Amino acid sequence: MTLRAVILNDTSTRYHHGCARVMRLLVEGLERHGLTVTARSPARHDWASDTGFLDAMRAAHVIVVNGEGTLHHGRPAGARLLDLGGHPARGHTPLALVNALWQDNPESWSAPLSRFDLIAARDSTSARSMSEATGQEVRWLPDLSLSAPASTGAAHRHGVIVGDSVKPGPRRVLGRAASHLSNATLVPTKTLSAGLWRFAPARAALAAAWYEGLGLPPLEMPADETAYLDRIARAELHITGRFHAVCLSMLTETPFLALGSNASKIERLLADADLGAARLLQADALSPPPETAAFTQSELSAIRAFRKMAQRQAETLYADIAALAGGAS
Repeated sequence: MTLRAVILNDTSTRYHHGCARVMRLLVEGLERHGLTVTARSPARHDWASDTGFLDAMRAAHVIVVNGEGTLHHGRPAGARLLDLGGHPARGHTPLALVNALWQDNPESWSAPLSRFDLIAARDSTSARSMSEATGQEVRWLPDLSLSAPASTGAAHRHGVIVGDSVKPGPRRVLGRAASHLSNATLVPTKTLSAGLWRFAPARAALAAAWYEGLGLPPLEMPADETAYLDRIARAELHITGRFHAVCLSMLTETPFLALGSNASKIERLLADADLGAARLLQADALSPPPETAAFTQSELSAIRAFRKMAQRQAETLYADIAALAGGAS
């Protein structure tokens, strides 16, 4: 018998390398444990009005919600995901919420959250908050982007890559920092697929608009997850304001420095990985920016242990989701 799964909040359509990796590993993990993913609803898609997706949901043995960065500060997109539990097309199909951040949400979200049969947070603080909100067990494991090794070859490290941020203020800070480095390249976490961006003048104009500055170093936009990981692996230092950029730096053991994001997700990541807050910077720490920030041996040991935990616990998660589906068949 084929066990069918559907996924909501598929973030791979957002041209974001970290999200693309999360979704790829999630689908591969489910399939490795005997599930067939029959439908995926993209992030911000109106799944409740998509008759094709609702039909697939009715026929599924398990419904998986990719929580990622959606369930914080009472955002409407998060509320729409939680509405799933009471939707008629769900019926009695088991629900799994995975890779979830939970921060500063209203008390009214507790009841719909409690309808999920399996909840897995991507940080320990979120797990505690969701457990308190629902009165049920909530597990945590590192972000799924860390749940498999990086497929990059050995490379000589050189130069600094400067990433981006979801917030305009930190993006401007990162742009100013990049402009003061002699060996920097702008490498955002997101990419654009149109051929126009292969031309240097177009990329320079995009960088000026995105980082709101002039005199910036060259902008590179790796085309896919593999190219992005390879670019990080060749850098001596990665300065960024993106959560997944920090995750992938840890994956490639590339020294990083980070500005805070639109939630406390980077802070939580570093705490759970036993790295402390030394690599989380305020804006003034980048005036002027450092050109190196090598890992200590204790940091490398902590990162390697964190990655091993991520891989081990992700396999357990996929197996438990498959067991949910099997019990509903």
